[in-house]
Amino acid sequence: MRCHRRRPSFRTPGWPPGRQRWGARDGARLVGLLALSERRSAPMGKSVRRVCFMGERVVAADGLDVLALPGCARPAVVAILTRLAAEPIDLLRLDGLPADSPMLSLLAWQLGSDGRRAYTLSAHQICPYLDLSAGWEATLSRSRRPHQFGRVLRAVSGLDGFETRTVTEPVLVDAALERLLALHDQRWAVQGGSDAMTLPSVRAFHRRLVPALAQHGMVRFEELWVGGACRATYYGFERGDHYRLYQAGYDPAWAKKSVAFVRMGLSIKEAAERGVRCYDLLRGTETYKFDWAGGARVTLSAQAVARRPAARLLARARQLRVATEAAAEAVFPVRSLDLLRHWRRSRQRGKTAPTLTVPRKRGREIARELAEVGDA
Repeated sequence: MRCHRRRPSFRTPGWPPGRQRWGARDGARLVGLLALSERRSAPMGKSVRRVCFMGERVVAADGLDVLALPGCARPAVVAILTRLAAEPIDLLRLDGLPADSPMLSLLAWQLGSDGRRAYTLSAHQICPYLDLSAGWEATLSRSRRPHQFGRVLRAVSGLDGFETRTVTEPVLVDAALERLLALHDQRWAVQGGSDAMTLPSVRAFHRRLVPALAQHGMVRFEELWVGGACRATYYGFERGDHYRLYQAGYDPAWAKKSVAFVRMGLSIKEAAERGVRCYDLLRGTETYKFDWAGGARVTLSAQAVARRPAARLLARARQLRVATEAAAEAVFPVRSLDLLRHWRRSRQRGKTAPTLTVPRKRGREIARELAEVGDA
């Protein structure tokens, strides 16, 4: 089995610059594929070649791995990683690897003993999930607020025009996505928008993705309507007996009616009834996920850094950003953090950033440091 790499000169229409497809072939047959993104940075005035999973920096995903035909995963990984390890890459960072990935041991073998690079493997994200194999009633009884769910469901279902809708048809998903984006914007407006769905490029990606997945029955929008309008919606992906809840939106004016809590509970109920075994809440430790989650899995981050000073500096910049954000959360009150996030997200979108008002003398300095590190 051999590995080949396709650079932009081989790309199909719309294939963006800087993206690479690493493929493993058995003869003429493509049996494995690894989609990566390459960028150049210049810390200390020195060019640094950095490679990561495609889309990880902008969209982010869980469970990223080599795509392979059944029975071909391990030989495909061997072929691809052997070739990848031979490349002059200064910073390789693979975030979101599943804990059972066939890449893990081979990454350690190929990169862990490479004297040219420092290799580390660390926890990346916590991803709550529900096991629905026992059915809806058992799942509800194990949840944190089963009685409250019953009460608010009865209250909301008694409102004028209450109904739930599930949108999966290719001709209807475009409108459902726009409702999701509008409600998502309303939900996050006070914080200057969501990091996940604010950028125009990210929205364009989902507008292209959703109709294509709907053609294969893999996308779902689960909505709650009251008074002639959609008040809460969930956007997810389903394949086989595994459902992944990706994004949500709700009308803040209806928050006191718990419309998002109700629709999520009904989403879980409907999933159990159609035979879903794993309801995956994906990355994040938000409290609402653990109202329902019965467990959590961990994704991993593998990093290989060349021993050049410029490469090591670039790798440290990410750690500094995380530490700075944690320090800001410890120092600032919630209101000031919301203003800081609003300022950063407005700056990322190229809009005029609002004036920051924070209670600490160095608030603006820390805000600038966060932005500069985030741009690294």
